[in-house]
Amino acid sequence: MKKIYTLLVVALMGAAAFAQPFKRITQIQYVSPTMLANCQDSTPFNNQIVRTRGIVVVPGNVSEVASGSVQGGSRPFFFIVDTAANGAAGPFKGMEIMGAYRNAQNQLVPLPNVELLIPGDVIEFVGKVTEFNRGTQMEPNSVNSLTILNSKPAPASVVVPLSQLNDPLRVNIPTTGEQWENAFVELQNVTVTEVLPFGSNRVSFNVVDGQGNKINVSDRFLAQKLPSWQTVNPASPQTTGSFVPPVPGTFYSSLKGMVRHDGNGCFPNAGTTRGYELNPFAASHYQVAYAPPYISNFDRDPFLPTPNQSVDFTCNITDFDGSVDSVHFYYSTNAATLPAQFTKMVMPLVAGSTDDYAYTLPAFPDGTLVRYYIRAKDNAGNKSYYPVTSVGQAQPNYEYYTVRAGGPKIYDVQYSLASNSASPMTGREITVKGIVTASAKNYDLGYLYIQDENGGPYSGIWLVGSGIANYYRGEEVNVTGTVEEYFNMTRIVVSSSNKTGKWVAPAATVVDPTDSISKLNYGWEKWEGCLVRLQDPANGKLHVSKTNLGFGDYAVSSIPGASKARSTYVLAGRQSGTAFSSLWVQPVTSLAYDTIDGFMEVDPIVVSDTMNMDALEGIVFFGFSNFRVLPRNNDDFIGINISLDSTNLQKSPLIGLNENAPLVGVSVRPNPAQSALFLDGLADAAVHVELTDALGRTVLRTVLPAGSNRLDVGHLAPGSYYLRAVQNGRAAATQVVLQR
Repeated sequence: MKKIYTLLVVALMGAAAFAQPFKRITQIQYVSPTMLANCQDSTPFNNQIVRTRGIVVVPGNVSEVASGSVQGGSRPFFFIVDTAANGAAGPFKGMEIMGAYRNAQNQLVPLPNVELLIPGDVIEFVGKVTEFNRGTQMEPNSVNSLTILNSKPAPASVVVPLSQLNDPLRVNIPTTGEQWENAFVELQNVTVTEVLPFGSNRVSFNVVDGQGNKINVSDRFLAQKLPSWQTVNPASPQTTGSFVPPVPGTFYSSLKGMVRHDGNGCFPNAGTTRGYELNPFAASHYQVAYAPPYISNFDRDPFLPTPNQSVDFTCNITDFDGSVDSVHFYYSTNAATLPAQFTKMVMPLVAGSTDDYAYTLPAFPDGTLVRYYIRAKDNAGNKSYYPVTSVGQAQPNYEYYTVRAGGPKIYDVQYSLASNSASPMTGREITVKGIVTASAKNYDLGYLYIQDENGGPYSGIWLVGSGIANYYRGEEVNVTGTVEEYFNMTRIVVSSSNKTGKWVAPAATVVDPTDSISKLNYGWEKWEGCLVRLQDPANGKLHVSKTNLGFGDYAVSSIPGASKARSTYVLAGRQSGTAFSSLWVQPVTSLAYDTIDGFMEVDPIVVSDTMNMDALEGIVFFGFSNFRVLPRNNDDFIGINISLDSTNLQKSPLIGLNENAPLVGVSVRPNPAQSALFLDGLADAAVHVELTDALGRTVLRTVLPAGSNRLDVGHLAPGSYYLRAVQNGRAAATQVVLQR
């Protein structure tokens, strides 16, 4: 009986699939010339469930789209072409397939066996026709949406002039380009103009044809993933990428890939603005005719010099289709000098080497800003630069550093002269110290931020990683970690940290939430990660000017009902993979956030335009193209005209004591110890003691009563610890080792 029931279910499922109307890909994709001329590119089948057949173009194991919403973290995609003419490419014949379906628990799950698809597989697919950033795709409606029927030869590409896709401003041309959406095409004779890093492990680049028409070459597939990329597709043939970005000026005789539509031009509010883009999916898709010298393995030692240190610059330079003719090092210590007027010095080839080049700059005084770049030229006159400079750019790009006698500040991590506002230390391990402005403790933001003691522009930064949950607001901490850009928000991934024993009440910098001019062109980048106080310069009230901007954001301004441009975004009540605000803040955009994206610790109150306050404090966060302020708890709403729950911000028992005054004459024995430590030389008074492990985690905090000097540590794991003792406002600190 069970077998008969199973067969019946399979039969019914198959019948359900065939119940869907069959449509050829060309029928689904076709849009009339009249509609395209009027900027209407949507298929009439949008949001309908249909059945179609196609020949697989892209292998199922080379998609590399990370997604936190799909089980396993990889959102698979592949492309198919209409079966007509054995899969020959043609107008409106391509389709993109998103290979994840929603299961009974409403979770997105990869389709079974999607990673086994190979070019030439003939499939039948049942799914919903959808649109993302004006690009048409199909999404499976069940686990049974994909059926492999047979196989044919792998589909070939078709030569398409770049002029049919985009114009010189990279704006898409729907009347001639929409027909090639989701098609496997070949561009011929194009030149790389810009290389566009995204974060620390992704890259795309722009190419132009002979008339200057431009397209972005993007990294949807393994073929264009950098060696720093950790593959997310569990079936990927590699664990990391291996793509080497081209040098601006590189000339491709042939460049192949899948065309995707990422709407711009006459399509308003279509998300990002890449127009039609090209996504190669095999290493053979990049055919280089010639290229400028390739500069690699650049190093600066020391990375952050002191005033008595000279700096060595080294790199490898190779020309793959000729020879390196000359290499020059350019630098300046004058902030007003244009790069083209930097001091020019020969960067010589290291004796006995074929591609090692080196130059040494002398030491400079404390606080000197040093800017520099390298230019290499080959025997054909082709030039390349480090850092990468786009073709036709008026002034070369440059790197820079500030000479610091006392080691780097958070300012040095955050201050950026780059157009994309990325930290100059991205990817580097660094040690800095700062005052905690927001902590992971109860009644606080839930995330750790520190800033330079005196605050000011570029002084704050977000910390994630190991041992960061035990710090309190106001404590000074040392952190060591790697700088990274998290969707253009600079943060440090901490590997080790400790408290210095110093405490400073963190002060907020006052900024005007209504000043739209200061926010233009990333003008608020200087406040990223900083503690700020939104306040009307004339000491008037702040008003809730926008009650719901979507995704938990609202806005405040000194002008009631002000536009978004004259307001500052505020976010509260959400903690998820994309939202990092406090759960201890009552004013939110929706009561739904009480239990969505984290469980709020206070009762939510929906904001209204009748709410006003004297000021609002919080941490400045950047995400989804906007700066916003994250209040840490209800106390950050200063003088608000509604009743909010009082907060009870947790404080270290050591905060407020004068920990900088030495507790002289105190010693700790034995060291190493096994089960107990004894503090000798104490006065006849209670003593606060704290032990922190190598990751900065507080593992023991206690108060020894007057007359007691024994600290039991037998329950702690062997290792090295940092001990602090505070008595009568004075402090002592030392390293201790526990053994067994």
